[in-house]
Amino acid sequence: MMKQSLIFIAIGIALVGGVLLFASMRTNPTEPIVTDRTTREVALTCDREMTQGMHIHPVLEIVVNGEKVPVPENVGIRATCMTAIHTHTPDGVIHVESPEKRDFTLGDFFAVWEQPFDKGQVLSYRADATHRVRMTVDGTEVDTYENTILKDGQRIVISYEAI
Repeated sequence: MMKQSLIFIAIGIALVGGVLLFASMRTNPTEPIVTDRTTREVALTCDREMTQGMHIHPVLEIVVNGEKVPVPENVGIRATCMTAIHTHTPDGVIHVESPEKRDFTLGDFFAVWEQPFDKGQVLSYRADATHRVRMTVDGTEVDTYENTILKDGQRIVISYEAI
């Protein structure tokens, strides 16, 4: 009976030691996880628990022929989950709350929103002989459009305007 108790104690110590060793393999548990998913796959994944390895808030404004078009509330939010890129309010604040630290792009947000966007189109407005799509980031005109990497506090303005 004593020998059997020692065996159970040894197995218990080995199990606890294994668990502690496994837990210590991750040097910093607050660091974001990295998987082999693409950034777009991470952006489109609906998650029940938004672990926040990354949390930033860029602001998007869309202006069509001088009139502001609101970015809707609850883009990327469903009844049971939300995507890593989403909105809560119609003020243009984009929430990037991802378990993985990634260079999410403006194109990722538009993919979550299920709306078209590139240098030739924003929403249903297409560039043509009399109109263009123009974009600024923090007041500076850029040509990165859907490839613009989202950063905390940045102000993005997309304009559809007459040439």
